[in-house]
Formats: sequence, structure tokens, C-alpha cells
Amino acid sequence: MEALSGTERLQFERDAIAPYVGKLGIRSIFNFLWYFFGWGLTAYLVATDVLSIWLGVPLAVFFLQAGYMPMHEAVHNTLSAGRPRLRWIDRGVGSITGWLLCESFAAHRITHLKHHTHANEQDADPDLLNAKGTPFDLVQRAILGFVLYPLGPVFGLIPPLRRALPPSVAARLAAMARLRGPDAVTAGGKVALSHLLVLVAASVLGFAQLVWVLWYIPVWIGRLWLSLVFGWLPHHPHSETGRYRDTRIFTFPGSTFLIRGHDHHLLHHLFPVVPHYRLKSLWRDMSSHLVAQGARIEGRAAQLLKS
Repeated sequence: MEALSGTERLQFERDAIAPYVGKLGIRSIFNFLWYFFGWGLTAYLVATDVLSIWLGVPLAVFFLQAGYMPMHEAVHNTLSAGRPRLRWIDRGVGSITGWLLCESFAAHRITHLKHHTHANEQDADPDLLNAKGTPFDLVQRAILGFVLYPLGPVFGLIPPLRRALPPSVAARLAAMARLRGPDAVTAGGKVALSHLLVLVAASVLGFAQLVWVLWYIPVWIGRLWLSLVFGWLPHHPHSETGRYRDTRIFTFPGSTFLIRGHDHHLLHHLFPVVPHYRLKSLWRDMSSHLVAQGARIEGRAAQLLKS
């Protein structure tokens, strides 16, 4: 297949994705329900001594990290299929899941759409500060986030306390605020304050195990995993820009299940209105087109194309 350009390319791609868009995201709504109730049931069983805390923590990590996918889909309005009168579904699912993941849905929507617009652009992509580097860098950042996140509202209320931060950390926080923008910072600050209040109040009232061991700690373990498979892996080494080069198709045995379709992350960037669970099927329809366009296709997907 020859490379297409201009309106011919746009029409081809529009026709290719047509069968994959326009339907309500029932599967994403189900994904929201099973992770939400799974985590709630896990917390209940641990609290009533039916389930060991040693089993409860990994289960909590599993369920909570699974919540990112419906929240991510909500950012792109695929639950409502873009229907204005159903946007409350996107906002509801996104807001509940965002809160549980120590994230403001409003802030995440702003920063994620900036990422789509400016992927891998050094001074414009908010994801670079979290996802670029080595996996060990991501571990360090997750630990830093775990410690500093609940302190954010305190620094906001008492600015002189910021002087206690190491200069490198203060510079990183300033860079994050600049890349995220004032609207995202404000929205995120309000949600972070609510988290701090819940952590303090629940600890005082005797629910420390629930809020720390079965929620806050698992959330940040889950966030580390998410930063690895959704931020680092699809874009590594974060050095190229351009419509077909800023991310990639990168598959390996079991990758579609493990990364929930985002082993075909390039297709998500090209067509964010296509739900994640349809990306692999879309890849089968468009692989020759993407090859012709010079897309980044790596791993097992590249090997299969050569065979």
C-alpha cells in the first residue's frame, strides 16, 4: 500500500474507524463497576477479618489500577459515545475513579489532552516529567509522589514550608505546575485537599488501615504500574514527535491483555474516539496503511508483519 496524503488520507482513516465509533461504551461502564465493587468488597472482607491483609493489599492494587482505563475513556467521552445528553456518564465515572486514584478528573482531562496535542514536546507535554527516563526513575517519582501528594495542600496553605523542600524537588514541582497550567493546578489542589482531610479524619476515627493500607498505599503502587505501561512503554524513548512517530505499536505475547489494548497506543493517539478494547481490531484493518505512513511498529507486531 502506498502512503496517502491530504484529503485522501483523512478520508481513508475516517472510513477505517467508522465501524469502531458511535456506540455507547457499555464495556467501559462495566469495567468501572467491576473494579469499584471489587475494591469495595476487598476492603470489607479485610475489615471483617474474612480476608488476610496480605492478600487484601495486592487485590486492592489490582482493582484500583484497573480503574484508570474507564477514567481514561471518560476523558475522551467514549462512554457516552460523544452524545451531549449523556456526558454525565463520562463525568461521573471519571470523577469517581479519579478521586479514588488520587487524581482530579478535571485536571487529568486538561493534562491528558495537552499530552495528546504535544506528545514528546519537551516544553509542552505534561507527561514527560512523569514518564520519560528509566523504570527506576519512575519508581523514584512514585515514591516522591506518595510522600508529597498529601502535603500539597499544606504547602498551599503555608507557603513558607516550601523552603524545606530540596531545590531539585521544588524545581520539579514548579515545572509540573507550569506544564499542567493554572486551571489543572487549581482543580487538582481542591481534590488533593479532600484527600488530605479524608486521610486525617479516617485515621483519627479509627479507620487508618482502610485509608492507608487498603487505599492510599495501593493507589500509589498502582500509579507506578500505570506510569510504566501507559506512560513510559508506549512512548519510550520519548524522542520523536509527529503524527505517526510520537508513540508506537509495540506488542509482545499477552500485551493486549496486560496493557488493555494500549500496546496499540499509536492508534489511540491517532483516533482517541476509538475505545481501547477495539484498538487491536482496528490494527488488523490499518496495519498496511500505518506501515506506508512510516509509523513506529515494534516488538512482535513488527516481526509478524515481516513473516
